[in-house]
Amino acid sequence: MKFGIFTIVPWHETFTQQQALTEALEQIELADQLGIDEVWLGEHRFSRHGLLSGIWSFCGAVAGRTKNIRIGTAVIVLPLHNPILVAEEVAMLDVISGGRLNLGIGAGYQQQEFDGIGVDINTSRERFSEAVDVMIKAWTEERLTFHGKYTNVDDLWVLPKPIQKPYPPLFQAVSTSPASVDFAASRQIQVIAGGPTDIMGQAPQVIKMWREKMDEYGYEHAHLDPPMSKSIYVAPTMEEAEQDPIGLEDFSSRVLRSVGSNGSPVGMPMDANGNIAKGYEHWANRQRDRERRDDLGHAGLPPLRGTPDVVIERLKEVQEAGIEHVFGNFGFVGLPHWKVMRSIEMFATEVMPHFKEVTVS
Repeated sequence: MKFGIFTIVPWHETFTQQQALTEALEQIELADQLGIDEVWLGEHRFSRHGLLSGIWSFCGAVAGRTKNIRIGTAVIVLPLHNPILVAEEVAMLDVISGGRLNLGIGAGYQQQEFDGIGVDINTSRERFSEAVDVMIKAWTEERLTFHGKYTNVDDLWVLPKPIQKPYPPLFQAVSTSPASVDFAASRQIQVIAGGPTDIMGQAPQVIKMWREKMDEYGYEHAHLDPPMSKSIYVAPTMEEAEQDPIGLEDFSSRVLRSVGSNGSPVGMPMDANGNIAKGYEHWANRQRDRERRDDLGHAGLPPLRGTPDVVIERLKEVQEAGIEHVFGNFGFVGLPHWKVMRSIEMFATEVMPHFKEVTVS
């Protein structure tokens, strides 16, 4: 199995912004030293939900402070960016990290982020699909010529080129929508499951759907293990594992249902009048799903929370469901830094060896 650490660097009320960012870097450094395969970093802005608005500079800091861990984005919200600039940033990070970049991308969902940047969320799907094609051409062709709805350039020399060929592995955050899974497969992009698919117990089915679509397009995929995000927390006793999150585990849901700068909930593709953006109709019940996530009995796959022995048994259930690639946050927003560090260390030294050969650098 492959394992990763995940953070969007949420900003809890009891932390300073600098503390949240600094401690996140220390947690990533520890994961690197202990042989965890990957770190996944998510872009957000304009709320306490996540501080990684400057995700490229943060990824650069991670590249400079680590040696072996692969650096993934989960995700870059493509419609908020010029895809040529993204192609340049991705290539630069791939070069300075020695070819350690995984690029996770998504269409985004927080309308206040789109409003704040000045991008119409109703265009997010078409901007996303066009951006993917622009970036792939920028990486694989000596000079870029592209004439689309949002990008129009001729004979542009996009530099540098990435180390990994033809380009860094691509991953796409998807829900249960067949259209998003189909698009990912059509571009040979691995899906990232978790979030709503975990809440509804459908992550294994989504990955199976993706594999079937890859077959339809004639692409090899047996060697690929699409990742799934799950909450992970390891503690010395079950009492600690169950008591430590109390009062903390609903932080994300609390922030996402709060009112943002545009007068609608932070975590919804919705305007102040309650209108759901085009292409996001299946989000109507998403806040209710998030609140199910805060209930331990919410999903088809068990929460990876407990002592090392308990987490090992639950991870075996995940593996038996066909999931071979898992990443998580190893704690809860507002949890003391030392407890998150302890969770990472216990997972790496007492859980991981049961599923893989571990090399500690």
